[in-house]
Amino acid sequence: MTEEQSRISEPFLVEINASVALKLAQIGQKHYPGTSSGPLYGFDDQEERILNISHIINFPNQHTSGDDVFNTKSSNAKFQADFQTKLNDSKIGVKLLGWFMTATKGKQNRQTVVESMLRLQKKMVEEEKSTLPVIFVIYDPCKSTDSLLSLQVLKLSDAFVKTWNSEARFAARNLIDNRLTYRNIFEEVPSKIRNSNLTDLKIQELDVNSEYGNELELTSNYLKITTQTSEQLIDAIDNFNHNLGNFNYFQRSLSRELTKINQWKLRAKQEHLDHLKTDPTAEEPELDWKEHYKLPQVPSKYEHVVSGGLLSSLCNNVSTTGSVEHAKTTGIQKSLDL
Repeated sequence: MTEEQSRISEPFLVEINASVALKLAQIGQKHYPGTSSGPLYGFDDQEERILNISHIINFPNQHTSGDDVFNTKSSNAKFQADFQTKLNDSKIGVKLLGWFMTATKGKQNRQTVVESMLRLQKKMVEEEKSTLPVIFVIYDPCKSTDSLLSLQVLKLSDAFVKTWNSEARFAARNLIDNRLTYRNIFEEVPSKIRNSNLTDLKIQELDVNSEYGNELELTSNYLKITTQTSEQLIDAIDNFNHNLGNFNYFQRSLSRELTKINQWKLRAKQEHLDHLKTDPTAEEPELDWKEHYKLPQVPSKYEHVVSGGLLSSLCNNVSTTGSVEHAKTTGIQKSLDL
């Protein structure tokens, strides 16, 4: 392990410019209840271990459902590279720090997100000798309906990176040794919003008067996102069961092969005993079952861990939203004497 790789696990701070927070809120509101994602640009201070997010832009092609809520396919990769070039041409020497997503928390548990962060991290360490990890920002637009700013900055956990870089990777024993589960794929990073006078002036121009202030709105703000989350939960369950079926098939295949091997060993020993009756000086042959049988390949638990994390997050989102909406509904029912 190089010095840069060892220092990545050290604590650091993320500063988010207030203009970026406002831009995230705008993007989240525009695409709600769908999802949107894009690159994060900014500056890094290796000595003070601070990442400053100064610019963001969302990918032009967005997807509102299914697994393709985030990707760095060739068109998006070219888009983020071209945008960085334009910033650098404008004498803004920013670098790619990671990505963001406007969605309910937990939806970052995707293989596309994890693998994109790993690739960028490897590139930054090898080419730039960076000692700061790649980050992923989640903005939850649902909370904005309750006048809350929900921002979460994440990085890949040390346990996950250690497991990924090890030779055994996602073998069962390696997962246990590194204490990696679907619950700790990501780690939250301390962050703060950095304000500026220009942002204050922009906020002063906002109209806080609501044109719907005198109307009684009984439709749940979470109805659309809950419906979408429920659909994604069904897909996540199907994917989880598919991976579980693969493991069950492996266990059945392994059991059959082990039974065949044991039977072959017993048969070989019996043949040797019969041979000793005719030739007492006969030597016992070496029983190398690998020449006759091949055990099935152990499937990687990588997909299983990631899909388990997504499934757990979606369940928590549905449970939390349901509890909040139930409390609101009960309060409205009692106050209106329905």
